[in-house]
Amino acid sequence: MLELRQAQGEELAQAERLWTMVFEDAPDFQREFYALTGLSGPLVLLEDGQLQAMLALPEVALNFSDGWRVKGGYIYALATRPQARGRGYAGQLLQYACQVLRSQGADCILTVPAQPSLFSFFAKNGFASAFYHRRVIAQPAATHARPISPEEYDALRETLLAGATHVVQGHAQMELQRRLCPHPGSGLYRLELVHGPGCAAVECWPGAPVVKELLCHPQDEAQGTAAAAALCGAPAQVRLPALHGNGQPFGAIRWLYGAAPSRWQRSPRGYLGLAFD
Repeated sequence: MLELRQAQGEELAQAERLWTMVFEDAPDFQREFYALTGLSGPLVLLEDGQLQAMLALPEVALNFSDGWRVKGGYIYALATRPQARGRGYAGQLLQYACQVLRSQGADCILTVPAQPSLFSFFAKNGFASAFYHRRVIAQPAATHARPISPEEYDALRETLLAGATHVVQGHAQMELQRRLCPHPGSGLYRLELVHGPGCAAVECWPGAPVVKELLCHPQDEAQGTAAAAALCGAPAQVRLPALHGNGQPFGAIRWLYGAAPSRWQRSPRGYLGLAFD
């Protein structure tokens, strides 16, 4: 017998082990993730009492360019036990997540596929590619930058994204991003650039530093990417919003009540930025 529900009791421990097996994240990180996203645990699919699949579903919002905001859920850590793959359990769990979100008054569900091949899987489950961005390799050139709090980062981020359709994740999820990488220099930064401040989410992984998000005035892009790489102390991959129809899809979205709203249909791209990947 199949059951779908919020994890409870021993199911939480089963989900913790599955998360660690698939994504290699330690239990301490998982607990921190749930605490900072306001979740008590994941949604799970069980077969005869045995956990077979799971996903976490923190709340997000989608702000449109005219200021209209809708509530959504963000799929994270979707995983199926290796022995249970190919039985459609992940798809059934996605359908259940949509039901849960509808009951909470949400309008959409979104995700960032862990690898490009998974875009087709999500498309089969009603998702459309969205949230385009660009990736560049930047050479370091220092400029003035300082670490900032999640609250300050969130406020600056909203200022820089004003007038653009984008996902809002809030202070607690910004704190999660700040803690993702344990290596020195990682964190949330304010950059002082020629045309105004920018912000950067930096992860200084040895040998593969990445700037998960750089937001700044378009004319400051060259200075901003170089400044963000300097925070890494080495050439770094920098992620930027897509401009003028370019870029590649970073995420996917499904609208929970049939057709997408007209606001989205007029510009079905949007910006997500931080995926905790």
